Amino acid sequence: MNEPSKHPSLIKLMKDKKLSQTTLNIIFIVALLSAILFSFVSYKQIQILADASQSVVHTYKVIDHINSALYRTVELESQQRGYLISGQEHFLEDFAEDVQDLKQELNQLDQLTAENKEQNKRVQAFIILVEERIDILSRVVLLKHGNKLFTEEGTNLLNRSQEMSSRVKGLGQEIRSVEYVLLKERNEAKTQNAEQTSHILLLGSVISVAFLLFAFLLVNFEIIRRRETERKHHQAEVQLRKIIESSTDMIAAFDKQDRFIMFNDNYFMEFKRLFGKKIEVGMTLQDALSNVPANQFEFAKDLENSLQNEINEKTIECMVQDEKRVYELSSAHIKDHDPENGSTIHTLRDITKRLQEHAELQASYKQLTLGMKILENKNQQITLLVEMSDIMLACGTQQELAHVVETYSKKLMQFASGYLYIMHPSRNFLEKILSWGAPIAQEITFTPQECWGIRLGRIHQVDKSHHTLVCEHIEDKEKNNSMLCIPLMAQNDIYGLFYLESEQDTLFEDENQRLLIIAFSELIALALANVRLRENLRHQSVRDPLTGLYNRRYLDDFLCKLINQSQRTESPISVMMLDLDHFKKINDTFGHDAGDAVLKEVGQIIENSVRDGDIAARFGGEEFVIIFYDIDLESTRVRAEAIRKEVSQLQIKYGAQIIGPITISIGISAFPVDGNNPNDLIDAADKALYYSKNHGRNQVSLYSNINIEGLLEQTSKKKD
Repeated sequence: MNEPSKHPSLIKLMKDKKLSQTTLNIIFIVALLSAILFSFVSYKQIQILADASQSVVHTYKVIDHINSALYRTVELESQQRGYLISGQEHFLEDFAEDVQDLKQELNQLDQLTAENKEQNKRVQAFIILVEERIDILSRVVLLKHGNKLFTEEGTNLLNRSQEMSSRVKGLGQEIRSVEYVLLKERNEAKTQNAEQTSHILLLGSVISVAFLLFAFLLVNFEIIRRRETERKHHQAEVQLRKIIESSTDMIAAFDKQDRFIMFNDNYFMEFKRLFGKKIEVGMTLQDALSNVPANQFEFAKDLENSLQNEINEKTIECMVQDEKRVYELSSAHIKDHDPENGSTIHTLRDITKRLQEHAELQASYKQLTLGMKILENKNQQITLLVEMSDIMLACGTQQELAHVVETYSKKLMQFASGYLYIMHPSRNFLEKILSWGAPIAQEITFTPQECWGIRLGRIHQVDKSHHTLVCEHIEDKEKNNSMLCIPLMAQNDIYGLFYLESEQDTLFEDENQRLLIIAFSELIALALANVRLRENLRHQSVRDPLTGLYNRRYLDDFLCKLINQSQRTESPISVMMLDLDHFKKINDTFGHDAGDAVLKEVGQIIENSVRDGDIAARFGGEEFVIIFYDIDLESTRVRAEAIRKEVSQLQIKYGAQIIGPITISIGISAFPVDGNNPNDLIDAADKALYYSKNHGRNQVSLYSNINIEGLLEQTSKKKD
């Protein structure tokens, strides 16, 4: 039921399958080879069957000869027995002839079993037994002739004859049994080969017919398919002609003799516009291009060359009606199996508008690329500015800030060289703290009046022509560089100057560069203001506002750290406590302003007396403390005497009056002799100070030298 439904799909598949001449030849060759193969196999199978039949016949011959040999042996025994019983000679008439026939049978039997070694061994043994049997029979006959049969020798021969007869019969039966087994096997093989031969012949015939039938069907389907292909080819040719006609390109086809085969209307119209001639099918290109205008001669030459040499793409420029046009010419040689049927396809395309659009697109692309690059640079600049701003906020000193500005100037201000100047807190001068690139040499310091940017409070720009005023702080004014002085202003105050110079005509070359410079300078200004504010706050937190010395809180922290350090290094520490004598009297006599003036002057003397690593602090009121590190007690005492003498020589005027006399009392303690912690050291120095006060003032006392008991009595007294 389902088998017929398969045929339409098979037929459709065979119709759709394209068969070439080679494919058909292969199918016929396969069919022929199959027939030859099955014929050869059949021939070999018949040969095998014949060999099997021959083997069966051979077996029958062996059986026949063994039977004959046994029969003749029995016949000889019968003749001998008749002679022995009757004594008549006629029983022996055929004896010799039968012996000869028996030997011939045995020889043939030996030849027939020569290929079967096992069987041949049996036959050889059988022949030997038969020959011995014949010999015994002959000897018995001779004894009978000599009337010696019933002698002992005769009796022995008769017994031996009987035994030998049994052995001959037994071995003969064995040989015959083996041959019957072989006969059975060979008959079975013969039957099997006969069946195989029949099957192979039948299968070969069926397959050969199937191949021939399949080839017949394929040929017919191929004929049908080719008819369908020709029909489709015709339709495709018509459709292709319509496509060519509707194409905006100018297309023409030429045969081997350069004659027009076909062309579309665009080619016809453009050819007429270019060369002023009408073309038609069958006309050669040479005839169509004869007598062309001089300005189109090169174009015509390219068209002719394209028929000889295949051109992928060639751009041709020419003037058409006083307008420059650009054409793209390409040609392709279509090869056929017959060289005389080759053709060439011309394609001519007007690409003038496309080139114009391409040029516009390229310009837009370049502009877009430039814009993207500018945007990328701007993003990078913004990232660096934000990064710089974050780092600047973490800067605690002007030196750290200068290092940050130098680093990012090299990244962001690559188009210029420059300096960074910091306004001194006195506002009397600006000091250079960094430079990058190779700017014009300038003074390390200059006054605000030497810079127009500082004086005007705004950006001062000088182009390469130097048509505007050049600042006085620029030494080499002859060098033709554009310059820029940007006052670093924040919180209505000027903190420094950002100076730039470049070989560009102007540093404000474009808006992006201008914004970058302004943003960079504003960040520096804000950072400077922040650092200055931090320094002021730090100074106020650790310094006494009147004397400029460290305050007591800083003194306590510093002394704790110094004691820990001294314990590790085993270095001595000296604590000097100073107190102005009769300071209350100065305040009462000259006023508190005069007292403040005295404190400032004394504070300055003390500040100038300490080394790097030592500190001087205002302890409270008119008391001061100096901490000396890594100095022995005697050296401390010498320094104390120097301070005392310098203070006693002070001549401080307050108005028209001279304040004085001014003296100071000093007490000294040492670590670790006089104490192991800050409180003990300060207390010891304070006691030494009281000792100086109680013993006449204006003197230096060492805690280690005073009378401890007397000091304890004096600690309850108050200062003058």
